[in-house]
Amino acid sequence: MPDPGESYYEVLNVGRDASSEEITMSYRKLAKVLHPDVCGSPEAGELFKVVNEAYQVLRDPKKREAYDISLLEAEGSEYGRYYSGGRRYRDPRTWYYAHTHQSCHPPYSAPEQENPKTKASSIPRIIQVALFYATLFMAIIILFQLFFLPWMNGMAAAEARSLFEEGNRWMNEEEYQKAIESYGSAVSRLPGFSEGWRAKGLAEVKKADELTEKGFTAQTEPYYQSAVRSLNKAYPSFPDDVQVLSGLGKSLNALGKREESIPYLKKSLEISPGDDTIQTILDHNLLKSSMQEK
Repeated sequence: MPDPGESYYEVLNVGRDASSEEITMSYRKLAKVLHPDVCGSPEAGELFKVVNEAYQVLRDPKKREAYDISLLEAEGSEYGRYYSGGRRYRDPRTWYYAHTHQSCHPPYSAPEQENPKTKASSIPRIIQVALFYATLFMAIIILFQLFFLPWMNGMAAAEARSLFEEGNRWMNEEEYQKAIESYGSAVSRLPGFSEGWRAKGLAEVKKADELTEKGFTAQTEPYYQSAVRSLNKAYPSFPDDVQVLSGLGKSLNALGKREESIPYLKKSLEISPGDDTIQTILDHNLLKSSMQEK
């Protein structure tokens, strides 16, 4: 047992009510700096021996209980006289910290005591800064997707719907060019607006037919080409729409793509038979196709 004036609790720098975990934690911190293999003090062996002895007693519940009883019974000892004011007690922290500060690393390294020249301390700092900005960037993206993007999509959808209605009014007035422009503005704001692509393609077919009736056949090709692009975008959402099918068939036929037009013309007549114009175009294309095969 150590000198009666030196409590094991004081040696380990813990309170009398310290838990087993606190005692073990304090012992490990002291062992890291007082072990003779790492401490250059000539008294390292003695210091570590006392610390280890204190730990062996306090970590064992039965030994600790017996030790606590011995402390209470030592009223007449130097230890007891110290607590009664009869003897000046040497602070055990002075006892081992004096040595550790002289020859060993302190148990707690303050930031200002770290060597600024070592590269090991700068690498984690750089990584932490990089992770901070990466996390901040990801947070901005998530906020954008959760709040700002839906708001933008909502605004775009409202504008697209308004332009779509405007295009419908122009179609009712047979102002096909203005209708095409309105529908085009609608799908530019909302590219996934299938109904807008359908309306734009049908308006382009109407405009091309109007130019054909007026004798401006040379000006119809751009409208038919645009109609094919628009109606192809709408087709996945309207695979059984007669107007989409017939519009694709007529446009492809007008562009000289007779073989490509036949499936659309056939499907259109299967769904809605009786359209003489579509039937005539189909019969003509089938005839041309059979003649080419011969």
